[in-house]
Amino acid sequence: MQVEEKITKHAPRKTLREYTRLVIAFFGCLVVISCYQFIRLYLSGVLDVFVGKSLLLQLFHHLGYASLVGLLLVFGFNFLESRKPNFGFVVTIIILIIGLLTEVLLTEYYLANYEILEVNILSLTWYGVNIWKISTIVLMAIISMLSLFFLFYKITVKVHRIISKMYPLTIVFFSLFLAALASEKKPINENKTQHLTVSLAEEWLDLNKYDGKVEFPLLQPTKTEDRLGEFFNLKAEKPNIVILIVDGLGSDFLGKDPNYEGFTPYLESLKGSSLFWTNYVSNVGQSSEVLPSIIGSLPFGKKGFTNTKISPERNTLYGILKANGYYTSFNYGGNSSINFLDRFLYEERVDYILDRKNFDDTYELQKEDAAGLSLGYPDRELFKKYNADFIEYPRARFDVIQTLSTKNPSLIPNLSYYEDKVDRILEKEALGSKPRKIVENNKEIFAGLYYMDQSIKLFFKNYKKKRTFENTIFIITGTHNLSDLPHGNNLDRYRVPLLIYSPLLKQTKQFNSLSSHADLAPSILALLTQKYKLDLPSETAWLGSGLVNNGMYDKEKKILFLREKNNIREYIQGDHFISRNTVFKLGTDLVLKKEKDEQIIRETKDGYRNSKAINNYLNNNNKIIPTSLALFKKPKNEFSKQEQIWVNSVFGGADFDNAYSTARDLALNNERDRAMLLSRYILTKIPGHADTEILLGRVNAWNEAYGESIAILKEVIRKYPTYSDGYAALLDVYFWSDKNQEALLLIDPLKKHNIKSPDVIKKMTRAMENMKQEALENPNAVYFDYTKIKAYLDQVTIK
Repeated sequence: MQVEEKITKHAPRKTLREYTRLVIAFFGCLVVISCYQFIRLYLSGVLDVFVGKSLLLQLFHHLGYASLVGLLLVFGFNFLESRKPNFGFVVTIIILIIGLLTEVLLTEYYLANYEILEVNILSLTWYGVNIWKISTIVLMAIISMLSLFFLFYKITVKVHRIISKMYPLTIVFFSLFLAALASEKKPINENKTQHLTVSLAEEWLDLNKYDGKVEFPLLQPTKTEDRLGEFFNLKAEKPNIVILIVDGLGSDFLGKDPNYEGFTPYLESLKGSSLFWTNYVSNVGQSSEVLPSIIGSLPFGKKGFTNTKISPERNTLYGILKANGYYTSFNYGGNSSINFLDRFLYEERVDYILDRKNFDDTYELQKEDAAGLSLGYPDRELFKKYNADFIEYPRARFDVIQTLSTKNPSLIPNLSYYEDKVDRILEKEALGSKPRKIVENNKEIFAGLYYMDQSIKLFFKNYKKKRTFENTIFIITGTHNLSDLPHGNNLDRYRVPLLIYSPLLKQTKQFNSLSSHADLAPSILALLTQKYKLDLPSETAWLGSGLVNNGMYDKEKKILFLREKNNIREYIQGDHFISRNTVFKLGTDLVLKKEKDEQIIRETKDGYRNSKAINNYLNNNNKIIPTSLALFKKPKNEFSKQEQIWVNSVFGGADFDNAYSTARDLALNNERDRAMLLSRYILTKIPGHADTEILLGRVNAWNEAYGESIAILKEVIRKYPTYSDGYAALLDVYFWSDKNQEALLLIDPLKKHNIKSPDVIKKMTRAMENMKQEALENPNAVYFDYTKIKAYLDQVTIK
């Protein structure tokens, strides 16, 4: 009994008070490591300041990491202390010191290489490494971390009253960890150990990896077998191609036996005079991801092709048709920068990109939703703008038009009028009781469908007036089956119609071949190549094979589906469909029947896993096609590692408007080189950020690089002809560079796009006055007719 009392006296059990002091000491050391990192970066000239937002963010992330470590170790600490006093205390110290040494070494790696160490640690070699230098760093790290750790532990004894109130401790740790987890992370402000651990865990836990020997699994010699040519009377001139992608248009509304018949009457009338596919599916379940599948037959990775960080090399309809003389365009009433779609389009060298930035105030913006946001311009306004901008070039056109009025919420113009139309349709159509009830409960959705249909009717009415109509092929499909209404099964979400309508058709037909959006690009190119001998790359990498099979099912066809970001749950292989690990046999009209054959189930699941692995491998490793085959090379990263670190130090989030504000402030503070660097970075991520392009033009002008400035701002006006700030900036540069007469060239586009900005009017007036003064001072100089500017000003001046 006396022995036990003596042991207890000399070796008391450590409590949560001492444990919390250890965790605080651990965090204190992480703070010192952060300061060390930022001082090094500042002294090396990578950063402009030592203390900034990035340092504070890293301290916050360190706090979250320390909280996580504290949460995970507390249970082991209590358990070991209950078995033997001080044992849990000592083990915890050892683990925390090892963690600090790891963070120091990873920080040293980051400072030496300007990049964070992640899964590539598995491929590091010791060849050429200075062992003495590494040993010295390790020794210094051990000494410094031990000294600091026990110093901080000693200091924390003075704050025991605060520590004692931190109960329950686990809730505090967990809350801090969750708060840090939700914040934006960049290499400069992350906890390096946590990043490495997550990276390795993702690598090891991802058992579904491509382990094939072929570097480019999709690559094969280009095939030009044409299965559509027999249905066309193609002319000597290449035809125009118009792809109309309708948001949410599924087989529920336009199919062989639609559930909700009568709400798309115009499209139904086109079906009878078109090539029509009854068993056609989208590869994605969200409209934002659909374009790469349709025009490029591209894999979507985990988050959609346009959200892939490295933007893989590829060839698409845009690139191939442009290389063969086509004029290309993309037309959309919404914001093309969402999900980096605009970056994808710029990399494809699309000649003209129409999105909401290009509409002027003569077009009606869709009403705002409950959050005060508008999706963009409704379908009728989109088609109106497309028609106004349309130019009948001597060369063929390839136009893609994507609608948005059927997207939830359906805030179409004159909603009550179209809801009345829905009531009339309900009176005429013999819908079943369940579909009828669904329509009545979702009247605004069906009103949007009818509005979309009538907008397309007007689109065709105007297009038929064009000289090129007789030589145009129209392809109409949906993004996915509208997800706001109930579906019979998990395949129904992807079922969409496909119509190919054209005056060039010599016969119509309904196809029951199971095919997908990924089959469209290969079929179009095969059709055109058969007649016009297009210059195609020697090898292609399509996910799809073609729209027409010998029967309904092609045993070789594999279709992977992206339901939404990070959610790949469905897959078709031949005549089998897997959804959430259940395998179904596909019957007539894609009816599902649960498969019972164990061998088929295994084969389908194996195919599903392999397709997922290949899909991820292709995008994550840039292995769709070799760089040598790419018609348009992907823009190379223009930034050094040091520049990237500086960018991350001033911009650590995803709000590029905020990044623009930072760049503008830098420019106004005469830090022009930094402003241009940040502007260039923004434009690599959001190529259509007009304000940043204008800022880049202005900064070049302030540096007296007038030629570069004028070239940038002219391109801004070409891309965003309705945005008055571009004209105002260019007029300023003309004034600063004594080229006021160039303002005459802006009169026609200003008139055409109805620009009445007071700022533009003021600067046009300035240009006119300067031209008048120049004429007075230099009577022998070339005379420019400034009265044209006066006529324009008289026309637009607001009384």
